[in-house]
Amino acid sequence: MMPKDPLQVRLSGRGGQGIILAGVVLAEAGMYDGLQVVHTQSYGPEARLGASKSEVVLSTLPIAFPEAVLPDFLLCLSTDAYKQHGLKLALGGIRVVEERVKDEVEVKDALLLPIVRTAQELGSLISANLVALGALVALSRAVSKESLDKAVRARVKKETVEINLKALEAGMQLAKHALPRT
Repeated sequence: MMPKDPLQVRLSGRGGQGIILAGVVLAEAGMYDGLQVVHTQSYGPEARLGASKSEVVLSTLPIAFPEAVLPDFLLCLSTDAYKQHGLKLALGGIRVVEERVKDEVEVKDALLLPIVRTAQELGSLISANLVALGALVALSRAVSKESLDKAVRARVKKETVEINLKALEAGMQLAKHALPRT
């Protein structure tokens, strides 16, 4: 399933965008798939609006280091996150960036996706984190869709489960349509 073992993933955005929750969901989905998992999180003193990151390392073997030093998959939902957490990437890694970031900073070697706009179209801007997670999982094949759905059901408020599952699916479709056909 995973393209690399261990697989290092970094999710980054602005405080309040749900980056930490997205990391927790990914980590829990990895556990449901029987993987070894480490999740770490970091956010500045601004907690809201400052850059934050959530890192997940997934492996079939014990994990020796708990952080994503050179992520294989990297997500940036905001300009600040891109500047602080989005530049280091493993050779052959994939960088996914919210399309609006390019309006504020030069973005190189990235897959630009309309993550925020997609969440807005679903009627739930707050679900942009799970749109992004869906895209990242579709690209990385880090965890199974079944485990991802199970983790969402376990981690989000009951009244938001359906919109968050729709957000995951929308993100997966974004990634599928963004990549060249082979």
